[in-house]
Amino acid sequence: MRFVVYNIRYGTGGRKRLPWAGYLGRTIGNLTEIASFIRHLDPDVVGLIEVDAGSYRTRSTNQAQFIASELGHYNLYRSKYDQFSFAHLLPVINKQGNAFLTRDTIHGAQFHYFDRGIKRLVIELDLEDVTMFLVHLA
Repeated sequence: MRFVVYNIRYGTGGRKRLPWAGYLGRTIGNLTEIASFIRHLDPDVVGLIEVDAGSYRTRSTNQAQFIASELGHYNLYRSKYDQFSFAHLLPVINKQGNAFLTRDTIHGAQFHYFDRGIKRLVIELDLEDVTMFLVHLA
C-alpha cells in the first residue's frame, strides 16, 4: 500500500512574503497542479493536511472533493476545530481541516479531538484491511 501525506497549505502555493498571506489569496488555480502531483505518485491513500472546505478563497470549492474527483478517489474531510470551538464562528478559518483520499471504499470513520491545543483533530479511517489515523499537530 502506498500512503502519501501532503500539507497542501490550503492550496496557496509556495512561500508568501507576508505572514498570513495564504489566508487572503484565491487558491483554486493550484488544485489541478496538486492533483497532478499526487496522481504521479499513484498512492492508495492520501492524507491531506490544511484543506479548505469551501471558503471565499476557493470560491466555495471543497479542495478534498476536487482533488479526490481528479484522482477518482473517495474522500473524507473534517474541520480541524470541534463544534464548540470559537473558530467555527470565524469566516475562512471555519472551513479549514484535514482529509483522507482513498482509492478503496471507506468502511468507517471516526473523528476525535484532543482536549487541549489548537489543532486537535484526529481522523480515524477504516478501510477493508487497515485502520489509519491522520493528525496535524501544531
